[in-house]
Amino acid sequence: MLLQRILTAVPLAIAIIWIILFGSHQLFFWLTIIVTGLAAFEWAKLSGLSTPLRIAYALFLAAIPWAVFIYAAQIVPYYVYAGVIWWFAVCLYLFKKQPKAVSKAISPQKLMAGVLIIPATVLAMNSIHAQQNGPAWLLYGLMLIWAADIGAYFSGKRFGKNKLAPFISPGKTREGLLGAIVAACLFSLFAAFYFGLDAIATLSLLLLAVVLTLVSVAGDLYESVLKREYGVKDSGRILPGHGGILDRIDSVLAAMPVFMVGWTLLLQPAVEL
Repeated sequence: MLLQRILTAVPLAIAIIWIILFGSHQLFFWLTIIVTGLAAFEWAKLSGLSTPLRIAYALFLAAIPWAVFIYAAQIVPYYVYAGVIWWFAVCLYLFKKQPKAVSKAISPQKLMAGVLIIPATVLAMNSIHAQQNGPAWLLYGLMLIWAADIGAYFSGKRFGKNKLAPFISPGKTREGLLGAIVAACLFSLFAAFYFGLDAIATLSLLLLAVVLTLVSVAGDLYESVLKREYGVKDSGRILPGHGGILDRIDSVLAAMPVFMVGWTLLLQPAVEL
């Protein structure tokens, strides 16, 4: 299973990195639109929709970021801010959350949540990618999540004893979370050196790294809630060894809107000085 995960993840990561750094912004935009449709299809399944309605839901969500960028670009920050508020609320909610009984019934609340958070992530990522040096910063944000995942995996395996959210994801531990934060901060120190940040900007980046790590874990846990309440292990089967698209981007869905806001408010002014 581990080998299969690696054989899937490595080529996929290389392709994503190449598109972010060397592909055109238009290519990146349409890639995110396609991923939006695939993720929305899986989200619709976990929300109880039948297959024809899942397709309609996926097309609708994929059309939202396209329509916003073409016809209402001025609302992009507000859409992203709404996503950030939603995820911070989820962080508080998950502390006392226990999944409901398994049900295949349609959940309007989950469908509405998808309408907010999936397009918000696409809008945030494309907004960053379009900025000067934006591709490099966007890649930093994604690699930060990857570094946190790796840190959580190895520290959890080695030291994990205290469950982080036993009713939602029994495999996650507080020691794993601490390892994720340490890995994210170490990676951010390297990134600060690469971007030539001064001391104040570096501290801001470290603060943002901690927040992003916590929010990314919330994204992972929330998707676990969706899967447990629907009664499935994976959101889909499109990625061998990994499951579905949502299984790979659950942390990204939560972290990227927060990253855009933090980068815009804390880092972009310092970088432009």
